[in-house]
Amino acid sequence: MLLPALLVLAVASCATPRDRAVPAAAAPHSTAAAPAPSSRASRPPRGILPDVRRRPAPELRVVDLNGRTVTLDGLHGRPVVVSFFESWCPICRAEQPDLSRVAGEFSGRVGFVGVSNHDTVAAGRTYQRRFKVPYPLANDASGRTWARWSVPYQPVVVLVDKQGRIAERFDGGTTGGTLADALTYLLSE
Repeated sequence: MLLPALLVLAVASCATPRDRAVPAAAAPHSTAAAPAPSSRASRPPRGILPDVRRRPAPELRVVDLNGRTVTLDGLHGRPVVVSFFESWCPICRAEQPDLSRVAGEFSGRVGFVGVSNHDTVAAGRTYQRRFKVPYPLANDASGRTWARWSVPYQPVVVLVDKQGRIAERFDGGTTGGTLADALTYLLSE
């Protein structure tokens, strides 16, 4: 009984204040720390790759749950968030309200698409309704999209800049504040 309590205290004490916004058991790991509020547009948030180190994003061509084809080319000229998720994934479910909120805040200025691999169309539609996902979701059962983007597990959130290059990758997911800061910066480039 004492050991589980000590583990919970140890995990909670390691979390940063920003991480505590997501339940400790479902807090996603981010490759980027949150920037100071004053640096929002002037300097890139930590984790955003410098322009010269960005590489072209892999091809993205998926059919969303409504039968429409979504491609990066169709979203070119604005930043894009590609979310690799599964409807049954607990961390994805914990992260999704933030993703949905940020997608709403940046609607029309940033493209969003979600890609699952081991889901069904019915499960994807239920997930989209439950979390009020305002952007297209696709299920690529072939696994080719995940392989092309080197995604071994979910959630992974990839930010693509206006030129179609990878600017940031959050393995294990991200938080709404971190994502919003990164998108604010990418829009200002």
